[in-house]
Amino acid sequence: MTFTELLASGGPVLVAIILISVFAVYVFFERFLKLRREQVDSSALMARVNAAVRERDLEGALAATEAQDGPVARVLSAALERLPYGRPAVEAAFEEATLLEEQNLTRGLRPLAIIAQISPMLGLLGTVTGMIISFSEIARHGSGDPALLATGIGQALVTTAAGLIVAIPVLVAHGYLTSKVEKVLNEIDRRREELMGNVVQAVASRREEGGARAAGAEGAAAEARAERGGPRVDARPLPQG
Repeated sequence: MTFTELLASGGPVLVAIILISVFAVYVFFERFLKLRREQVDSSALMARVNAAVRERDLEGALAATEAQDGPVARVLSAALERLPYGRPAVEAAFEEATLLEEQNLTRGLRPLAIIAQISPMLGLLGTVTGMIISFSEIARHGSGDPALLATGIGQALVTTAAGLIVAIPVLVAHGYLTSKVEKVLNEIDRRREELMGNVVQAVASRREEGGARAAGAEGAAAEARAERGGPRVDARPLPQG
């Protein structure tokens, strides 16, 4: 059976199934290449960012994120830009940037899910229309000539098979792309927690250093007063006789 004969036996429903299958192939490869270009491994990036954060070098941390492309780098860059405004601003920047990346990564997955759902339904529609044609031929000419039923039965079988042939690979492709998107989003969440932990640690160490310097300055002042013979800070007045 040639391709033209196959189209003729399947009818308009088969044409619709073929068209949505071509669209599904286009969407899959477009999304696959897009996700492949997105750099997921961010270990080297986080090493540079964490080192800059510990040194309180915000410009160095931003330069590290801008030097590397990818969703993790873009989210970290958006959060680091809000770092001088406090933790609530950083958390809000994380949420906003992560949402934008999720929308960008999942674009095209919904059409694949829809195609995987409607392809068997189109095949079922072709089956029903094929059986209607067969019964119409029986009503017209009787059931004595099986050749009269071939058109309707052929359409029913061809469209059913075509719907399943399209739906199964599209469903697998959708699951594969979804797993890659989830991997990227999980990496973003992991690096987010890592960055926030390092920021909190850097702030805490800065406060400890500030307290130590203040205590050292107070002790030095007390020693200087003692050497000059002045009163100590913790000296208590003697009782009056």
